[in-house]
Amino acid sequence: MPTTPTPSGRLSESGAVVFSRRLPRSRAEAWAAVTDPTRTARWIGPWSGDPASGTVQLTMTAEEGDPVDGVEVVTCDAPGFLVVRTGPGGWLLTVRIEGDDEGSGKGSVEAVISLEQDIADPESAASIGPGWDYYLDRLVEAEAGRDPDALRFEPDYYPGLAQYYRDLVGG
Repeated sequence: MPTTPTPSGRLSESGAVVFSRRLPRSRAEAWAAVTDPTRTARWIGPWSGDPASGTVQLTMTAEEGDPVDGVEVVTCDAPGFLVVRTGPGGWLLTVRIEGDDEGSGKGSVEAVISLEQDIADPESAASIGPGWDYYLDRLVEAEAGRDPDALRFEPDYYPGLAQYYRDLVGG
């Protein structure tokens, strides 16, 4: 991982911010990296509960105080599409996983994980954008067998990437 992270957010046609990462994993393995609580524990935090009930509890272990947040499962179409809402009246997040489980013919597979969120204003974007870059980089580090705790949110991601996201959403 480079010392200075690179902002990955881009605006979709609908105006949402999309963050993407490539993983040398099959689509099914990438799905597990973002939905299996033992795997999410390595980069964002574990979750508990029964997703079939429509709600799980996510413990954000990379945040101060390890806050627990209710996450509503809005849509789940494994292994490629997930929509969740965080907390009451919280963020609506769409996760798409694309890839070919057959590989490129050279024996390698790759999945692209994209997270999409509508971000209302430049000041919100200044903290939310760096946060998603941080968490998705933690995902990549964890899946590569490296230590995601080696990444520093402050000052590398925030305030380091804040102006990029202010300009992206405000421009």
